[in-house]
Amino acid sequence: MALRERFEALPADSPAAGLRLRDGSLRDYKRLAAFHYLRHQPVTATRVLVLEHVDQSPADRFAQRKASARVVGVLVESLPALSCALRDVALGGRYTGWSDRRAAARLLNAEVRCISRVVVHPQWRGLGLAVRLVRHALATMSTRYTEALAAMGKVHPFFRLAGMREYRRWPHARDQRLRDALACVGLEPWELASAERVRVWLAGAGQRGGLLRDELGRWAGRRLALDEQLGKATGELLSEPMYYVRARNELEDPRVSRGSTRGLG
Repeated sequence: MALRERFEALPADSPAAGLRLRDGSLRDYKRLAAFHYLRHQPVTATRVLVLEHVDQSPADRFAQRKASARVVGVLVESLPALSCALRDVALGGRYTGWSDRRAAARLLNAEVRCISRVVVHPQWRGLGLAVRLVRHALATMSTRYTEALAAMGKVHPFFRLAGMREYRRWPHARDQRLRDALACVGLEPWELASAERVRVWLAGAGQRGGLLRDELGRWAGRRLALDEQLGKATGELLSEPMYYVRARNELEDPRVSRGSTRGLG
């Protein structure tokens, strides 16, 4: 078969054709830790899933050497935090209100695992590998529930795409006021990430620009420069924590809501 014919015969998802999943360790996580926004290492890790790309170069084939494997994605499961308000909402307060807190903690650790890290190498992003890792974790879960907390859940909703239920807290009144002001002037929160873009917009916005400047000053503090106000607003409005949960047999578990999104006041 000609080279062109072989190229045209490749499947559309060929970059992922040489990937395989395996159990790993925190040593594998350390290879990609620099690409995660949290710098500290998970301290209560219970399972590590590794997605690696296996490739045998022509030199390897000629020398009859084994194919080399490169870690391109890692998922870490850990013991859950002892308290989580959104978990209480999602699971009906199953682990709260106990007179014996140690017994409640033992039940929590026996029934829940938290996906504490999902990291994909930058060169391999955009192929749905994070969703693939989470789906495998859910398909092989050994506890009653698997949960996750994501600071950037709105921007990267891969937990929801993998089949987990999503919960969020209601925004604080001060945050909602700024969101309302942005909606009033026709801007989205993510647009605040570009200070230059906002300056250009303010220059031609007239009264709407004055409204936004006033509300930004009220929200972030009038002593801060515009760039500082925008950086603070972007960081907080786009990093609202999201909680996700999936029951091992969700169809039979009434505690996990069937609704798409729940809120906590």
